[in-house]
Amino acid sequence: MNIPVEIPKILLIEDDSVFRMLIKRLVSNDFHIDEASSIEAGRNLISTGRYQCVLLDYRLPDGTGFQLLPDAVARELPVVMMTAMGHEQLAIDALKQGCQDYLVKDDLNRATLCRSLANAMRQVQADRQTMRHRLTLQRVIQVAATKCRQTTSAMRQSCDDSSDRSKARDLYLDQLDHLMDDLTAYSRLSSPTWEVQPVQLPKVLEEVLGELKNRTVGLAIEVSDQTVATLKSDRDAVQSICRGLLDCLIEDGTDQATFVFSSERDQGHIRVNFVPKTQSLEALQAQLTSETVLTTEDFVATGIEIIRLLVEELKGTIWAELQEDEVQIRVDLPNGNHLDGVSAK
Repeated sequence: MNIPVEIPKILLIEDDSVFRMLIKRLVSNDFHIDEASSIEAGRNLISTGRYQCVLLDYRLPDGTGFQLLPDAVARELPVVMMTAMGHEQLAIDALKQGCQDYLVKDDLNRATLCRSLANAMRQVQADRQTMRHRLTLQRVIQVAATKCRQTTSAMRQSCDDSSDRSKARDLYLDQLDHLMDDLTAYSRLSSPTWEVQPVQLPKVLEEVLGELKNRTVGLAIEVSDQTVATLKSDRDAVQSICRGLLDCLIEDGTDQATFVFSSERDQGHIRVNFVPKTQSLEALQAQLTSETVLTTEDFVATGIEIIRLLVEELKGTIWAELQEDEVQIRVDLPNGNHLDGVSAK
Protein backbone atom coordinates (compact mmCIF):
# COMPACT_ATOMS: atom_id res chain seq x y z
CA MET A 1 0.00 0.00 0.00
CA ASN A 2 1.56 3.29 -1.10
CA ILE A 3 0.84 6.21 1.19
CA PRO A 4 1.23 9.64 -0.46
CA VAL A 5 3.79 11.87 1.19
CA GLU A 6 2.38 15.30 1.93
CA ILE A 7 4.64 18.24 1.09
CA PRO A 8 5.13 20.35 4.24
CA LYS A 9 3.30 23.67 4.23
CA ILE A 10 5.45 26.65 5.22
CA LEU A 11 4.14 30.10 6.11
CA LEU A 12 6.56 32.77 4.91
CA ILE A 13 6.05 36.11 6.68
CA GLU A 14 8.11 38.75 4.88
CA ASP A 15 7.16 42.22 3.60
CA ASP A 16 9.68 42.36 0.74
CA SER A 17 7.95 40.86 -2.32
CA VAL A 18 11.24 40.35 -4.18
CA PHE A 19 12.70 38.44 -1.24
CA ARG A 20 9.55 36.33 -0.99
CA MET A 21 9.95 35.43 -4.65
CA LEU A 22 13.57 34.42 -4.01
CA ILE A 23 12.56 32.17 -1.09
CA LYS A 24 9.88 30.45 -3.17
CA ARG A 25 12.34 29.89 -6.00
CA LEU A 26 14.82 28.29 -3.60
CA VAL A 27 12.51 25.83 -1.85
CA SER A 28 9.36 25.45 -3.98
CA ASN A 29 10.34 21.89 -4.96
CA ASP A 30 10.53 20.82 -1.30
CA PHE A 31 7.87 22.90 0.46
CA HIS A 32 4.51 24.45 -0.27
CA ILE A 33 4.83 28.18 0.53
CA ASP A 34 2.03 30.51 1.61
CA GLU A 35 2.86 34.18 2.04
CA ALA A 36 2.03 36.99 4.43
CA SER A 37 3.50 40.49 4.49
CA SER A 38 2.54 41.67 7.97
CA ILE A 39 2.07 40.51 11.54
CA GLU A 40 -1.71 40.77 11.30
CA ALA A 41 -1.90 38.70 8.11
CA GLY A 42 0.58 36.17 9.53
CA ARG A 43 -1.40 35.83 12.76
CA ASN A 44 -4.62 35.15 10.83
CA LEU A 45 -2.95 32.43 8.75
CA ILE A 46 -1.27 30.83 11.78
CA SER A 47 -4.69 30.51 13.43
CA THR A 48 -5.88 28.23 10.61
CA GLY A 49 -3.54 25.46 11.79
CA ARG A 50 -2.56 24.52 8.22
CA TYR A 51 1.22 24.90 8.54
CA GLN A 52 4.13 22.76 9.66
CA CYS A 53 6.62 25.64 10.05
CA VAL A 54 6.91 29.45 9.93
CA LEU A 55 9.73 31.31 8.18
CA LEU A 56 9.59 34.70 9.86
CA ASP A 57 11.31 38.00 9.10
CA TYR A 58 12.33 39.98 12.15
CA ARG A 59 11.33 43.44 10.90
CA LEU A 60 7.80 43.84 9.54
CA PRO A 61 5.68 46.91 8.70
CA ASP A 62 3.46 46.61 11.78
CA GLY A 63 6.02 45.38 14.32
CA THR A 64 8.67 42.72 14.86
CA GLY A 65 8.65 38.95 14.53
CA PHE A 66 8.81 38.70 18.31
CA GLN A 67 5.16 39.73 18.43
CA LEU A 68 4.16 36.63 16.46
CA LEU A 69 6.22 34.14 18.44
CA PRO A 70 3.61 33.59 21.20
CA ASP A 71 1.01 32.61 18.56
CA ALA A 72 3.35 30.05 17.00
CA VAL A 73 4.61 28.69 20.33
CA ALA A 74 1.03 28.25 21.59
CA ARG A 75 0.39 25.98 18.59
CA GLU A 76 3.73 24.16 18.98
CA LEU A 77 4.58 25.50 15.52
CA PRO A 78 8.31 25.61 14.71
CA VAL A 79 9.71 29.00 13.71
CA VAL A 80 12.84 29.92 11.76
CA MET A 81 13.57 33.63 12.05
CA MET A 82 15.44 35.64 9.43
CA THR A 83 17.57 38.63 10.37
CA ALA A 84 19.80 41.09 8.56
CA MET A 85 23.55 40.97 8.95
CA GLY A 86 24.62 42.36 12.31
CA HIS A 87 21.39 41.42 14.13
CA GLU A 88 22.68 38.14 15.53
CA GLN A 89 21.90 39.16 19.11
CA LEU A 90 18.24 39.60 18.15
CA ALA A 91 18.27 36.09 16.73
CA ILE A 92 19.74 34.68 19.92
CA ASP A 93 16.96 36.40 21.86
CA ALA A 94 14.46 34.81 19.47
CA LEU A 95 15.85 31.35 20.25
CA LYS A 96 15.29 32.02 23.94
CA GLN A 97 11.68 32.97 23.20
CA GLY A 98 10.79 29.85 21.22
CA CYS A 99 12.40 29.90 17.76
CA GLN A 100 14.03 26.71 16.56
CA ASP A 101 16.63 28.44 14.34
CA TYR A 102 17.64 31.72 12.77
CA LEU A 103 19.19 32.60 9.42
CA VAL A 104 21.09 35.65 8.20
CA LYS A 105 19.47 36.84 4.98
CA ASP A 106 22.71 37.61 3.19
CA ASP A 107 23.91 34.03 3.71
CA LEU A 108 20.77 32.28 2.46
CA ASN A 109 20.98 29.51 -0.11
CA ARG A 110 18.82 26.51 -0.94
CA ALA A 111 20.81 24.00 1.13
CA THR A 112 20.93 26.04 4.34
CA LEU A 113 17.27 27.07 4.06
CA CYS A 114 15.95 23.53 3.42
CA ARG A 115 18.14 22.10 6.17
CA SER A 116 17.01 24.73 8.69
CA LEU A 117 13.30 24.20 7.97
CA ALA A 118 13.60 20.41 8.08
CA ASN A 119 15.57 20.49 11.34
CA ALA A 120 13.08 22.87 12.94
CA MET A 121 10.15 20.57 12.12
CA ARG A 122 12.08 17.51 13.25
CA GLN A 123 12.99 19.14 16.57
CA VAL A 124 9.39 20.06 17.37
CA GLN A 125 8.19 16.58 16.38
CA ALA A 126 10.81 15.01 18.66
CA ASP A 127 9.75 17.30 21.52
CA ARG A 128 6.10 16.37 20.98
CA GLN A 129 6.92 12.67 20.88
CA THR A 130 8.91 12.90 24.11
CA MET A 131 6.05 14.75 25.80
CA ARG A 132 3.49 12.27 24.46
CA HIS A 133 5.50 9.28 25.66
CA ARG A 134 5.88 10.78 29.13
CA LEU A 135 2.18 11.64 29.44
CA THR A 136 1.15 8.24 28.07
CA LEU A 137 3.34 6.35 30.50
CA GLN A 138 1.94 8.42 33.35
CA ARG A 139 -1.56 7.50 32.21
CA VAL A 140 -0.70 3.81 31.85
CA ILE A 141 0.68 3.79 35.38
CA GLN A 142 -2.50 5.48 36.62
CA VAL A 143 -4.64 2.84 34.90
CA ALA A 144 -2.44 0.08 36.33
CA ALA A 145 -2.94 1.55 39.81
CA THR A 146 -6.70 1.60 39.23
CA LYS A 147 -6.62 -2.06 38.17
CA CYS A 148 -4.68 -2.87 41.34
CA ARG A 149 -7.37 -1.24 43.46
CA GLN A 150 -10.17 -2.97 41.54
CA THR A 151 -8.46 -6.35 41.82
CA THR A 152 -7.88 -5.90 45.54
CA SER A 153 -11.52 -4.91 46.03
CA ALA A 154 -12.76 -7.88 43.99
CA MET A 155 -10.57 -10.30 45.94
CA ARG A 156 -11.77 -8.90 49.26
CA GLN A 157 -15.37 -9.42 48.18
CA SER A 158 -14.76 -12.88 46.74
CA CYS A 159 -15.42 -14.64 50.03
CA ASP A 160 -18.86 -15.57 48.69
CA ASP A 161 -17.08 -16.68 45.49
CA SER A 162 -19.97 -15.65 43.29
CA SER A 163 -19.47 -16.26 39.59
CA ASP A 164 -19.74 -12.57 38.63
CA ARG A 165 -17.17 -11.45 41.21
CA SER A 166 -14.83 -14.23 40.26
CA LYS A 167 -15.00 -13.18 36.59
CA ALA A 168 -14.45 -9.53 37.52
CA ARG A 169 -11.43 -10.45 39.62
CA ASP A 170 -9.93 -12.54 36.81
CA LEU A 171 -10.54 -9.74 34.29
CA TYR A 172 -8.79 -7.15 36.47
CA LEU A 173 -5.88 -9.52 37.05
CA ASP A 174 -5.54 -10.17 33.30
CA GLN A 175 -5.63 -6.48 32.46
CA LEU A 176 -3.14 -5.61 35.18
CA ASP A 177 -0.87 -8.41 34.01
CA HIS A 178 -0.99 -7.09 30.44
CA LEU A 179 -0.15 -3.53 31.47
CA MET A 180 2.82 -4.69 33.50
CA ASP A 181 4.11 -6.82 30.61
CA ASP A 182 3.66 -3.89 28.22
CA LEU A 183 5.60 -1.54 30.48
CA THR A 184 8.37 -4.11 30.87
CA ALA A 185 8.62 -4.55 27.09
CA TYR A 186 8.67 -0.78 26.58
CA SER A 187 11.39 -0.21 29.18
CA ARG A 188 13.57 -2.87 27.59
CA LEU A 189 13.21 -1.30 24.14
CA SER A 190 14.51 1.95 25.63
CA SER A 191 17.63 0.24 26.98
CA PRO A 192 20.91 0.85 25.08
CA THR A 193 21.73 -2.86 25.43
CA TRP A 194 18.59 -4.05 23.63
CA GLU A 195 19.20 -6.28 20.63
CA VAL A 196 16.81 -7.64 18.03
CA GLN A 197 15.77 -11.29 18.08
CA PRO A 198 13.97 -13.68 15.71
CA VAL A 199 10.18 -13.42 15.90
CA GLN A 200 7.69 -15.75 14.22
CA LEU A 201 4.50 -13.71 14.04
CA PRO A 202 1.96 -16.61 13.83
CA LYS A 203 3.67 -18.40 16.74
CA VAL A 204 3.39 -15.29 18.90
CA LEU A 205 -0.34 -14.96 18.18
CA GLU A 206 -0.90 -18.65 18.87
CA GLU A 207 0.65 -18.24 22.32
CA VAL A 208 -1.39 -15.11 23.04
CA LEU A 209 -4.62 -16.85 21.97
CA GLY A 210 -3.74 -19.71 24.30
CA GLU A 211 -3.12 -17.28 27.14
CA LEU A 212 -6.49 -15.57 26.57
CA LYS A 213 -8.50 -18.68 25.71
CA ASN A 214 -10.96 -18.18 28.57
CA ARG A 215 -11.74 -14.64 27.38
CA THR A 216 -11.95 -15.49 23.68
CA VAL A 217 -14.71 -18.07 24.10
CA GLY A 218 -17.44 -17.18 21.60
CA LEU A 219 -15.07 -15.25 19.31
CA ALA A 220 -14.45 -16.62 15.83
CA ILE A 221 -10.91 -15.47 15.08
CA GLU A 222 -9.55 -16.42 11.68
CA VAL A 223 -5.77 -16.37 11.26
CA SER A 224 -4.15 -16.09 7.85
CA ASP A 225 -0.40 -16.74 7.70
CA GLN A 226 1.39 -15.31 4.67
CA THR A 227 4.85 -15.10 6.21
CA VAL A 228 7.85 -15.90 4.08
CA ALA A 229 10.57 -14.80 6.48
CA THR A 230 11.25 -14.66 10.20
CA LEU A 231 11.02 -11.09 11.46
CA LYS A 232 13.92 -9.73 13.50
CA SER A 233 12.35 -7.58 16.19
CA ASP A 234 11.51 -7.85 19.91
CA ARG A 235 9.44 -10.88 20.84
CA ASP A 236 7.90 -9.49 24.02
CA ALA A 237 6.99 -6.20 22.34
CA VAL A 238 5.34 -8.00 19.41
CA GLN A 239 3.51 -10.21 21.92
CA SER A 240 2.24 -7.11 23.72
CA ILE A 241 1.09 -5.63 20.39
CA CYS A 242 -0.84 -8.81 19.49
CA ARG A 243 -2.31 -9.07 22.97
CA GLY A 244 -3.37 -5.42 22.91
CA LEU A 245 -5.13 -5.94 19.59
CA LEU A 246 -6.91 -8.99 21.00
CA ASP A 247 -7.96 -7.05 24.09
CA CYS A 248 -9.42 -4.44 21.75
CA LEU A 249 -11.40 -7.15 19.95
CA ILE A 250 -12.59 -8.75 23.18
CA GLU A 251 -13.69 -5.48 24.75
CA ASP A 252 -15.05 -3.62 21.71
CA GLY A 253 -15.48 -6.04 18.80
CA THR A 254 -18.27 -8.25 17.50
CA ASP A 255 -17.87 -12.04 17.55
CA GLN A 256 -15.77 -12.31 14.37
CA ALA A 257 -12.33 -10.98 13.48
CA THR A 258 -9.50 -11.73 11.09
CA PHE A 259 -5.77 -11.63 11.82
CA VAL A 260 -3.52 -11.55 8.75
CA PHE A 261 0.24 -11.94 9.14
CA SER A 262 2.70 -11.40 6.34
CA SER A 263 6.42 -10.84 6.23
CA GLU A 264 9.01 -10.03 3.65
CA ARG A 265 12.68 -9.23 3.63
CA ASP A 266 12.36 -5.72 5.04
CA GLN A 267 9.08 -5.74 6.98
CA GLY A 268 6.53 -7.73 8.91
CA HIS A 269 2.83 -6.85 8.80
CA ILE A 270 -0.08 -7.45 11.16
CA ARG A 271 -3.59 -6.64 9.94
CA VAL A 272 -6.66 -7.00 12.11
CA ASN A 273 -10.16 -6.64 10.67
CA PHE A 274 -13.16 -6.38 12.98
CA VAL A 275 -16.45 -4.58 13.49
CA PRO A 276 -16.26 -2.33 16.58
CA LYS A 277 -19.28 -2.08 18.83
CA THR A 278 -18.65 1.39 20.24
CA GLN A 279 -15.44 2.98 18.97
CA SER A 280 -15.68 4.69 15.59
CA LEU A 281 -13.05 4.67 12.85
CA GLU A 282 -12.53 8.40 13.44
CA ALA A 283 -11.85 7.79 17.14
CA LEU A 284 -9.31 5.06 16.35
CA GLN A 285 -7.58 7.17 13.71
CA ALA A 286 -7.36 10.15 16.06
CA GLN A 287 -5.87 8.01 18.80
CA LEU A 288 -3.26 6.56 16.44
CA THR A 289 -2.05 9.94 15.15
CA SER A 290 1.17 11.39 16.52
CA GLU A 291 -0.51 14.56 17.82
CA THR A 292 -3.04 12.83 20.06
CA VAL A 293 -2.34 12.35 23.77
CA LEU A 294 -4.28 9.79 25.78
CA THR A 295 -6.87 11.46 28.01
CA THR A 296 -8.96 8.52 29.23
CA GLU A 297 -8.50 5.79 31.80
CA ASP A 298 -10.48 3.33 29.68
CA PHE A 299 -8.54 0.06 29.43
CA VAL A 300 -9.10 -0.42 25.68
CA ALA A 301 -7.88 3.11 24.91
CA THR A 302 -4.90 2.58 27.17
CA GLY A 303 -4.10 -0.70 25.44
CA ILE A 304 -4.15 0.94 22.01
CA GLU A 305 -1.94 3.74 23.31
CA ILE A 306 0.73 1.39 24.64
CA ILE A 307 0.59 -0.51 21.31
CA ARG A 308 1.36 2.76 19.57
CA LEU A 309 4.31 3.45 21.86
CA LEU A 310 5.76 -0.01 21.27
CA VAL A 311 5.33 0.28 17.50
CA GLU A 312 7.05 3.67 17.51
CA GLU A 313 9.95 2.30 19.55
CA LEU A 314 10.34 -0.47 16.96
CA LYS A 315 10.43 2.23 14.24
CA GLY A 316 7.17 0.91 12.79
CA THR A 317 3.85 2.46 11.81
CA ILE A 318 0.25 1.86 12.93
CA TRP A 319 -3.00 3.21 11.58
CA ALA A 320 -6.69 2.38 11.12
CA GLU A 321 -8.81 2.52 7.98
CA LEU A 322 -12.26 1.47 6.84
CA GLN A 323 -12.51 -1.78 4.84
CA GLU A 324 -16.14 -2.01 3.66
CA ASP A 325 -18.11 -2.42 6.92
CA GLU A 326 -15.06 -3.29 9.02
CA VAL A 327 -12.26 -1.38 10.65
CA GLN A 328 -8.76 -2.54 9.84
CA ILE A 329 -5.89 -1.80 12.21
CA ARG A 330 -2.59 -2.28 10.44
CA VAL A 331 0.85 -2.53 12.03
CA ASP A 332 4.01 -2.52 9.91
CA LEU A 333 7.27 -3.43 11.66
CA PRO A 334 10.68 -3.10 9.98
CA ASN A 335 13.11 -6.00 10.01
CA GLY A 336 15.61 -5.50 12.84
CA ASN A 337 18.55 -5.45 10.45
CA HIS A 338 17.27 -2.09 9.25
CA LEU A 339 16.81 -0.48 12.68
CA ASP A 340 19.26 2.29 13.48
CA GLY A 341 21.57 1.60 16.39
CA VAL A 342 20.45 -1.99 16.85
CA SER A 343 22.61 -5.03 16.19
CA ALA A 344 21.06 -8.38 15.33
CA LYS A 345 21.95 -11.41 17.43
